[in-house]
Amino acid sequence: MRRSFRRPLRPLAALLLLAAAVAAAQAPRPNVIRLEPKPMAGVDRGKAVVVKGRAGAEPHRFMLDSITYMQPVAVALRPVRRGERVDLSITKYAWNRPLRQGNTDGDILRYGFRTEGEFQVSVSAPQPGTDYRLLVWVGDETKPDFAPVVVKASGFGQAGAGSGSPVPWVIAAVLAGILALLAVLAFRRKSS
Repeated sequence: MRRSFRRPLRPLAALLLLAAAVAAAQAPRPNVIRLEPKPMAGVDRGKAVVVKGRAGAEPHRFMLDSITYMQPVAVALRPVRRGERVDLSITKYAWNRPLRQGNTDGDILRYGFRTEGEFQVSVSAPQPGTDYRLLVWVGDETKPDFAPVVVKASGFGQAGAGSGSPVPWVIAAVLAGILALLAVLAFRRKSS
C-alpha cells in the first residue's frame, strides 16, 4: 500500500526540481558592489567613497549599509564629459522601486537624505560607455543636546526660590478686593 502512494510523488518531485532549476538558470543575480566609505583627504567631517565607472544600459549597482538615522548622507553623480547624460536611482528595498531618481543632463546631480540601515544606488546611461564619477558621503553621527527631562526636587526648589514675580500676587490681591466689595454690597442689600 505504501509503494502505490510513493509512485505519484516521484514524478511530481522531479517536476518541481526541474522547475526550480529552470527558474534559477533564467534569473542571474545582479552584481552588487558594497561601498565602504573611509576618511578622505579634503573631507573634514564624515567618510566618503568615490567610484569611477563607465555606464551603459545595464545599471551598475552599489550598496551601503550600517548607517544610522543620525548620519547625514549625500550622493553626487556627474559625467566626466560635459553634456553627457547619466541616470541615478536610489532605492531602499527593491531595485525596481526607486525612492529618488534623476539624471545629470550634463551637470552634477546631488541628493541629500537620512536613512537607517542600508540603501542602494544604481547608475546607468542611455549611451553605452559613458564615463561617470559617483561620490557617496556619510557624515559623522550627530548627537543632539537635549535638556534632561527629569529634574531633581532639590534643584527644582532652589531654582525658583526668591525669584518669583510680584504680578500673580497683585492679581490675587485685586481679586480678593473685588470679592470683599461684592460681599459688602450683597450684605447691604439684605439689611435694607
